[in-house]
Amino acid sequence: MIARSLLAAVLLQAPAAATATEAYRYTRPIEWRGSGQEELLAVPLDSRIYAATRSGFVDVRIFDQEGAEIPYLLEKAVETRNVNSRLPSKSELLTLRKKGAKAIEINLNLDKDAAPADGLTVVTPLTNFEYRLQVFGSDDGKNWSQLVKDAEIYDYSRYMRISNRDVPLPANRYRRFKVLVEAAVQTREAELLELTRKLRAGKQIERSEKVDLHRVPLHIESIGFWHNRSESLPKKEKTILYPVAAFKISQDAEKHTTVIAVTTQREPLTGFRLEIGTRNFSRAAVVQIPVRHGIETRMEDIGSATLEALHFREIDRRQTVVTFPEQRRDHYRIIIRNRDNPPLDITAIGAFGRGYNLLFLPQQDSTYSIRYGSDKAGQPDYDIAPIRELLRRGYKSVSVPLGAETAAVSIPETWDMAKLLNSKLFLGAVIALMVAVLGWSLFRVGRRIEQLTQSVDLMPTLL
Repeated sequence: MIARSLLAAVLLQAPAAATATEAYRYTRPIEWRGSGQEELLAVPLDSRIYAATRSGFVDVRIFDQEGAEIPYLLEKAVETRNVNSRLPSKSELLTLRKKGAKAIEINLNLDKDAAPADGLTVVTPLTNFEYRLQVFGSDDGKNWSQLVKDAEIYDYSRYMRISNRDVPLPANRYRRFKVLVEAAVQTREAELLELTRKLRAGKQIERSEKVDLHRVPLHIESIGFWHNRSESLPKKEKTILYPVAAFKISQDAEKHTTVIAVTTQREPLTGFRLEIGTRNFSRAAVVQIPVRHGIETRMEDIGSATLEALHFREIDRRQTVVTFPEQRRDHYRIIIRNRDNPPLDITAIGAFGRGYNLLFLPQQDSTYSIRYGSDKAGQPDYDIAPIRELLRRGYKSVSVPLGAETAAVSIPETWDMAKLLNSKLFLGAVIALMVAVLGWSLFRVGRRIEQLTQSVDLMPTLL
């Protein structure tokens, strides 16, 4: 009877929970003022919104000044990258002649259909050199304008793998060019030293050294012109860096692992980057999240990687990133398997992931605000076809910021049926009640059995 009464009381309260009024814990103004023309606005979500909203952003709304709900499209933040590439501009060599004792002058002509030159490259098989040159441009081959006053091409292979044979040019439309190399012949010491010694009675009485000097001319195989072209790559999801709220490192000596407890603000994360001071290492690592199964919570793997670094002579390799499918969690755990190696020197942890925008069509002379953080709000079902059509036609959205966050003065308490049924307190109470009812039933059954036994024992006496 007691269990039936409790169940009836819970069911009687269910309609009140279902009809509870939605309440949003936070409000922020959208900082937009009409520009006089129709616009498609994009409101970027930030960590404060991520921390206060439920999974799927079901409790995010946009309202106007009259309290009317405004349809919006939730869109992942994307970015367009511009990539610069270098393409050849066809040219031909006209003349090459000496200027004075060491200088040379090279005249070249761009092809009539070639793009304007953004630079030139001197192609030479020489190594270990350093030359200076000037570049002039002309439209008619008579009147010349200096484009580059003192450019330098060089090769320092003797000391390090560093060289440069490119000469960038300022913006120009010239079709004829003149390249002047000031000292096209350089004097270089021979690699071998001739040493002469005179000895008397086994002792050196005279020593002379002779170094041969070689005159090395600049051998040019060709001079090629080039131009830059910038092109936009297709849009891709934008990766946003997020700071972690806190992290704590501990060592499990028994399992030979490093355990890092990471706290975040529920941003949409797809990975962690570890800053590690250890110079050379290779360790397996996994990222885990707490997953609730009934009244039990277990840690489950969502991503793994090999963290490694190798710094030796010319080798400089480092990989300290662990990725996983998008998650919005308060807590994560990173486990690094050290085996019998000493723990890594972990100095910092950063997070990265996706970003989200709310796209909507505003009305002139209206103001808007965003509200979020509700335990009752469900997934909205908006008419977003007009917004999708504008995006399909290539219209760009205008990003607008959010103002300061304001917390609600008070939120009416309502009975949340789902929350109650999933709470540990409720489940514990039900279990305790069931145990009490079962105990009482067993006690009643025991008493009944005892009475029947006594009745059987009295039957011979009565007979």
